[in-house]
Amino acid sequence: MFAKIRKKLVVVNATVILIVLALLSTLIYAHMRYRLYHDTDEILKLAQARIQSFADLSALLQSGRPDPAQDETTTYLFWNRQGKLIGQMPQQSFPDSIVSFFKPAFEASSLRTLAAGGHHYRILVFKQSSHAIASIGIVRSLDDARSTLHALKMDIISAIIAGVLISVLTGFFLAGRSLVPIRKSWEKQQRFVADASHELRTPTAIIHAQTELLLRNPAHSIEQEADQIAAILKESNRMNRLLDNLLTLARSDSNQLQLQSSFFKLDELVQEIAERFRLLAETKNVTVRYAAEQPVLFWGDEGRIRQLLIILMDNALKYTPESGTVEIRTRIQTSFLVIRVSDNGCGIADRDLPFVFDRFYRGDQARSRAEGGTGLGLSIAHWIAYAHGGTISIESTVNEGTIVELRLPRKKYD
Repeated sequence: MFAKIRKKLVVVNATVILIVLALLSTLIYAHMRYRLYHDTDEILKLAQARIQSFADLSALLQSGRPDPAQDETTTYLFWNRQGKLIGQMPQQSFPDSIVSFFKPAFEASSLRTLAAGGHHYRILVFKQSSHAIASIGIVRSLDDARSTLHALKMDIISAIIAGVLISVLTGFFLAGRSLVPIRKSWEKQQRFVADASHELRTPTAIIHAQTELLLRNPAHSIEQEADQIAAILKESNRMNRLLDNLLTLARSDSNQLQLQSSFFKLDELVQEIAERFRLLAETKNVTVRYAAEQPVLFWGDEGRIRQLLIILMDNALKYTPESGTVEIRTRIQTSFLVIRVSDNGCGIADRDLPFVFDRFYRGDQARSRAEGGTGLGLSIAHWIAYAHGGTISIESTVNEGTIVELRLPRKKYD
């Protein structure tokens, strides 16, 4: 799939560059042609003004004295009222076979381009009031201009070919580079869908099996089938948590999940969560400690920060053995608020630390599933920290404990 996309991108890029180069080249060629022809026309008009400044053109023509201001590429042709050529200046500039192409139309003056004898000329013909001379033609060769245009055309064609070839090569390379993050995102999405399907399959299978057991004994009371009903409720709750987490991450990926920010007392929120988990920890004989430097007024989404702290405390309590300790501590730095959640539990292996924020990642699959985890909690915590402009990091040693440090920027207030 990505190979086809890469080829299509290369073709599209090369086509766009070809069109752009062709348009620019056409404009350059047209402008150069206009300038060369315009300059030639200006020279012809100046020559017309010079020749008309002579009082006696017949004497000038008979003497054969050329115009002192004319150049060798400009020729003057003189016709009488019968349309017969009566002279050239300089003399013998064109043979009769060529001059016949320049024969004027007496009804109006004209400025045109002619091809004769394998050459191209620009000719300006105008009427003359002299008795002997009826019309004068001023001819200037276009060979130099056409040679320049031909060279420009070849250069343009060569540049277009080179540009297209370079665009194909660079486009093939850049398309491959640009598809790398897309490929990774696609693979990540595919893996995410597969993991989500796998996680949903287990509770669905359990609910299905327990429901079948209930249907085998329709006469039994609720008390008799309490174990099956409890299993169904447990897996339903697990599935509901998983779906909520998936919806949160999906909305965060599509930027549909917006923060509802306001000022709130973060120290009181941390203390409330610590007290809440202290009651839960008593059932496991785990000690929960809380320490704060001073009251903190924080700008952020209180609901999301609460969710983040609950995830961290839940993980800490979940993997801390009996007689262990979980501590949550806050401190204020210059522009950051630091929250640390530490425990002396089982810890995380070094090989697993780089992946703890990946979705559905579990270092110990069996243990995590037995504890009811979905593998999405730390992914959500990471998103909440990032959405608030903060960072979250984890340090851990196996059989010694884990430290999670959350750094949130403080917003100045009056």
